[in-house]
Amino acid sequence: MPLFASMLFGTIEYGSVIYSYSAMQFGANRVARTVAVNRMSNAQAQTAVRNYLPGWVRDDVTVAVSQTAPTDANTNLVRVQLSVPAQQATPLAILTRMMPWQLTANVAMKQELPYVD
Repeated sequence: MPLFASMLFGTIEYGSVIYSYSAMQFGANRVARTVAVNRMSNAQAQTAVRNYLPGWVRDDVTVAVSQTAPTDANTNLVRVQLSVPAQQATPLAILTRMMPWQLTANVAMKQELPYVD
C-alpha cells in the first residue's frame, strides 16, 4: 500500500508540474504574440500572462517582458520569460522538494510590421 500511495501521489504531483509548465509556455506564447502585434504594452503583459496560469503558480512565478528595439519594428524582438521553482508548480510539493529545479518558459517573437495599404 505505501508503494501504491507513493506512485499515485507522484503521478498526481508530476502531472500537475507538467500542466503548470504547459500553461506557462502557452501563456508566454499568447502574451508575446499580443505584444508583437501592438495590442498590449509590457506593463499589461505582466498581469496578462499570470491569468493563463493555474492558481497555485500565479503568485510565485517571475515574469520578465522585454523588447530589443521597441522603436524599430523591423528588428524588434519581444521576449517573455517565466520562471518558477518546481515545488511551487504543484499544489502537493511532496516529491519535488527533493529536487530543487526551476521551470522556465522562454518565448521570443518578432514584432509584426504595421499594415500598409
